[in-house]
Amino acid sequence: MRRHLRFQPSGHEFDAAEGETILAAALRQGYKILHACDNGVCHICAARLLKGNVAGGVGESGRRRLGADEVLLCKATPEGDCEFELRRIWGPNELETKTLAFQIKAVTALSDDVYQVQLLAPAGALPEFFAGQYLELLAPGVEAAFFSIANAPGTREVELHIQVHQESRSALAIYQYLTSESVVRARLPLGKCFISGVPDMDVSLIAAGTGFAQIKSIVEYLLAQGFERKLSIYWGVRQSQEMYARALSEAWAERHENVSFTPVMADNRDNEWQGHHAELVRAVLAERRHWDNSLVYVSGSPTMVYTAMDALAPLGLPGEQFFSDVLEYAPRG
Repeated sequence: MRRHLRFQPSGHEFDAAEGETILAAALRQGYKILHACDNGVCHICAARLLKGNVAGGVGESGRRRLGADEVLLCKATPEGDCEFELRRIWGPNELETKTLAFQIKAVTALSDDVYQVQLLAPAGALPEFFAGQYLELLAPGVEAAFFSIANAPGTREVELHIQVHQESRSALAIYQYLTSESVVRARLPLGKCFISGVPDMDVSLIAAGTGFAQIKSIVEYLLAQGFERKLSIYWGVRQSQEMYARALSEAWAERHENVSFTPVMADNRDNEWQGHHAELVRAVLAERRHWDNSLVYVSGSPTMVYTAMDALAPLGLPGEQFFSDVLEYAPRG
């Protein structure tokens, strides 16, 4: 008989098999709960029991005595449905946000105003993130320095693409810091627009400008995972010289039969001109496909993102298959 477990305030829920400890059930189903049993620190996985009954895991624990309503999840087995209070639990598609000090390996120009930043995490501190997520650089005097991670997860290295406009104080400040210091702190991962497994649908990736960084991370991850469904990449810029990684994108399409790349270059020198958004979306719509069997990831300004959403919805793309960070930080009113 299975026991249903619920955790507050996150609302996470999962079942435990008969005789299975709560921690074991959580780990088996991809949930993360802080624990350090192997290190002899025996109180980390304590949770407050709000409803139900458990066997074991109650009483004194290591360095401190548990409260009357606390239980150790590594030892407790539920005797029926239970509810707990536990503030540090992460679901299968969630990662703990951490702050790491990265070594600044290199800052390299990719175009007139876009720079590749290569960072290296400390030994033994592999940065955890899903393909498509972003981070925040924590530099003195600079606020809201958020950048997409441009590489797939799995290594100590983190790659960023940073555009530096002379009129942007924050961008100039970040650039000056990265080119004058040896270490930068960063908070990651952030964002709900990501891929954490191999989907059984076609995938379309739509980017404008340096939004390509997020798309690059997803492409690298999917190709490494052996993704075989159709993978379509669309990248729009105002001027052709802004397409700083065109050769890389074309190489993906040449090497993989399921990958296509469509560059969209408006060749307009006005940095405020928004017409390239419409041209990019028109290029996407020109491809005849079954949008109800596709996942769409869009990286760019709110104007571009909502233009794409409004164009694809009438063609059968369900809302839950459309992903963009814009939906989180700039939702429609």
